[in-house]
Amino acid sequence: MRYSVTFSLLFILVVPAAALDQVRDVPQDHWANESVGDLIRMGVTKGYPDGTFRGTQEVTRFETAVFLSKLAGSFGQRRGVEEKLLAELGSEVALLKYERERGLRGFSFSGEMGSACRVTSTAPRGGRADYRLKFDIRKKVDDHTSLKLGLDTVDAGYNTDSSRPLATRLLDVESRFRLGGMDYKVNLGPGVVVHTDNLFPSDNYTIYIRPKTAVKASTRVGRMDLSASYVTRQVETSGRIGVHELTAYVKYKYGDLAVHFRPRYLFILDGPRDVLAEGGFNLVLARDWETYFLLGVGDFQAGSSGMYVKVIEKMLDPWKTGTTIVLRFDQVGSKYRREDLDEYEFCYLNNFNRLILDGTADLGLKIGQRLTDKLSLEWQSDCVTTVEFGYGRDHPGTYFIWQLGGAYELSGQLAAKAFYRSYNVPSGVAQFSDPVPTVSDVFGVGLNCRF
Repeated sequence: MRYSVTFSLLFILVVPAAALDQVRDVPQDHWANESVGDLIRMGVTKGYPDGTFRGTQEVTRFETAVFLSKLAGSFGQRRGVEEKLLAELGSEVALLKYERERGLRGFSFSGEMGSACRVTSTAPRGGRADYRLKFDIRKKVDDHTSLKLGLDTVDAGYNTDSSRPLATRLLDVESRFRLGGMDYKVNLGPGVVVHTDNLFPSDNYTIYIRPKTAVKASTRVGRMDLSASYVTRQVETSGRIGVHELTAYVKYKYGDLAVHFRPRYLFILDGPRDVLAEGGFNLVLARDWETYFLLGVGDFQAGSSGMYVKVIEKMLDPWKTGTTIVLRFDQVGSKYRREDLDEYEFCYLNNFNRLILDGTADLGLKIGQRLTDKLSLEWQSDCVTTVEFGYGRDHPGTYFIWQLGGAYELSGQLAAKAFYRSYNVPSGVAQFSDPVPTVSDVFGVGLNCRF
């Protein structure tokens, strides 16, 4: 039936333009050509038997009566055809909606598989082949109720000695539902996974963000988004929760400006407690320019040492050349977080998924350039200094890391990638006082497949 509706619409919209060929005395460039054609298509007139319209001839009252009668009949007939088509279209839409909803109630699968070969020319020289698999199984019951099971091998396929138990580190479960006008999300997950690496210093202590075990309730009131969450942090292998978090989030959007505020309450049962607060705004200055600002306060009595400042500037293809630029700056006071209450979270990771520690500043840059529809290049870098912007041999933990990479899309789901990365630590002492070469590098090639 859907094809008959489609052809009926085409018949109405594309009535033979050759109808005007029946009246040979109305040229195509005549000012009344379109109007005469409308009357012929509506069946009001066909002209005279000799194939002329005789537009300059006087019209009698009888001819006028016939014209008006046919015109009224044409409207009635056309309205009947349109009503029939609309009714048939309504049936088609209802059928498609039913099929769509029935499909949503089934299972859906999506995922990504990445593999890479990487080598380094700095001691200890060597190479490695790695892989990472991410896979989601979803069951959507309706627009507000769903269940998801996720698998992420993180660094379990990196040929390292890292032990990643399947149930507690690689799997996560998410449930969404609506109750009492509130949207709820319940997660069971491993939380942060820290990768350690003895072969590639630039990969040591990189972070994989996995869902934490948490319960979140959210709603929207006018232009305001509201949410409250309970989050478990520092979950031990025995299942014991080290740190608990209660947090709220308020976001108000007005036009191109969005203002947000998030207080956090951290505590250990029968142990220390702390309060963190974050506030900031997002501003879309133009279609291709965005600004993000965040100010966090940890120790309210420590002044600037207890604060965290973050600024992101995004230029999204401003010159219409396929160029995107993201500039970011993070500065974390030395007393922003408490060591006994998870001092390594509540700050974004940098461009290389590395921690931004208290008492440091991080200037990051990312430039993407699309050369063709299939080929693109990307530069990314981070320069980490002390909070007073000290850098060099006399400042352990400071470093500069940069990477140039390219990607070529072999198909809609398959892409080939290559990159070169340089990691410079002038003091020879990296984060967490680890000794590293002052200069190390990594060259890698790989494939990435989405399904």
